[in-house]
Amino acid sequence: MTLIFVVIAILVIAGAAMAITGRFVPSVGIENTGDYTLESVGFDVTLRGYRMDEVDQKIAELEGKITELEASRQR
Repeated sequence: MTLIFVVIAILVIAGAAMAITGRFVPSVGIENTGDYTLESVGFDVTLRGYRMDEVDQKIAELEGKITELEASRQR
């Protein structure tokens, strides 16, 4: 009986580890239709997510592109 609990515990721990590391991501049926993917943006992954300075830099870059597009549209 103890062996069964040990096997179940190992499976639960392995599943949690796979989910945390991103090797097991359940499909939710929503597809990314945007131009940006994780690979194209290239944020470094840290313990608690992405590096905030890289995210802030990307947001500033995208805001600049939006401003440029809006200015070219008004001409």
